Amino acid sequence: MPKIRRQIAASAALGLVVLVAAACSQKPKEGLTVVQMWQFGGVPGCREWVREAVDHFNATHDDIAIELEMRDWDAQRECIISTTIVGEGPDIIFVHHKYAVEFGQLGGLLPLETFDDFDEVANHYLPNTLEQVAFEGKHYGIPVLMLPFVLAVNAELIEARGLHIPQTWDDLLAMAPVLKEDGIYAFTMPGGANLDTAYRFLPLLYKAGGRVLNADGSAAAFNGPAGVAALALLQLMQHDGFLPAASAAYKFDENAALWASEKAAISIEGPWWQDIVADHYDFDLAKLVLAPVPEPATPIEENRPGTLVDVVMASITGYTEVPQEAWEVLKALYVEHPVWQKPDPVMGGLPTQKAAFAPGRESPYVNLDVLASQGQVGIGWPGHPAITEIQRHIADAVNMVLSGEMEPQAALDAAADQVNELLNEY
Repeated sequence: MPKIRRQIAASAALGLVVLVAAACSQKPKEGLTVVQMWQFGGVPGCREWVREAVDHFNATHDDIAIELEMRDWDAQRECIISTTIVGEGPDIIFVHHKYAVEFGQLGGLLPLETFDDFDEVANHYLPNTLEQVAFEGKHYGIPVLMLPFVLAVNAELIEARGLHIPQTWDDLLAMAPVLKEDGIYAFTMPGGANLDTAYRFLPLLYKAGGRVLNADGSAAAFNGPAGVAALALLQLMQHDGFLPAASAAYKFDENAALWASEKAAISIEGPWWQDIVADHYDFDLAKLVLAPVPEPATPIEENRPGTLVDVVMASITGYTEVPQEAWEVLKALYVEHPVWQKPDPVMGGLPTQKAAFAPGRESPYVNLDVLASQGQVGIGWPGHPAITEIQRHIADAVNMVLSGEMEPQAALDAAADQVNELLNEY
């Protein structure tokens, strides 16, 4: 089966994709060179910033005009598939980094090595974030924001009971009974059919030295000793009442509400957490402490331990008819703009430029040092065209265990079998 048809089959029937293509397509304007840009998702502060930045660009340029559309985060994959099929659509997209591989290899995104000054631009960025937007030696986006996964801790709940923020899994299990005596869960996490479950499982897997795929990407590895141990930890915590029994059904906002109402002490979250709990739940940020995700007392597998880091990128589509103008816009908004020189919680993630973490740089982020250190050594999802399907299989396995339907090894093995069948198609 040709690769592009495989991508279509993974998301929707061909007829549905064609309908999405029609809905996502744009009509060019006459006059100025128009660069069409789609921003998928983004927290309110980031969306407000991009509107203002586009207005400023358009007011100060007489040769290029940006046409901005704000689109739903959940629609990005379907829209990119459909526009890649028909070969028309926006010139710039603001999306998840995992699409660098999936659509870079399909021709849906333009390798930025096309531009003579790309190496100069790339030098501004943290190396591990550049890795996330690369495929087979080519870069298919600028890493704009990084989102390292860390512990979000209600320090007041911990300290009031003479406890300390856990550094190991044993520490976490030791403190949990003390909190349970007062009706407080030690840990909480979202679950359900979306990918939030996989995103909370992976930091534990990585901290234990595990990986999603083997070294050459030919087979699943998440069902190895580290994965089984990480999932067994979650199962044990749930069984003993340290993790809510209904975790497998929690949506993100339900999990946030539970934590912010001080019924749970710890969750695995990221840079977005500070603004969400303060703005949506009136949580007192004086109680919030961020810390590295705990790891086993001794590594379970031999890989370098680390946390999960996600990246949001700005990319130029492979079918753009105005690549040079799109490159100028991308640089003006996502490389040269001063907002990327200072970590700001309203943007929903940390900037990926080295200058943002220069000595003496001030920021309103809680525990910026923790976020920065974890982000700069974080490990992303593996660069594979089928990563979205892989994430879903992992999420299903975790949810099967948390819902009591399967044991950790069996659930991960079943997911690995499905992933291996998928990998054989590439």
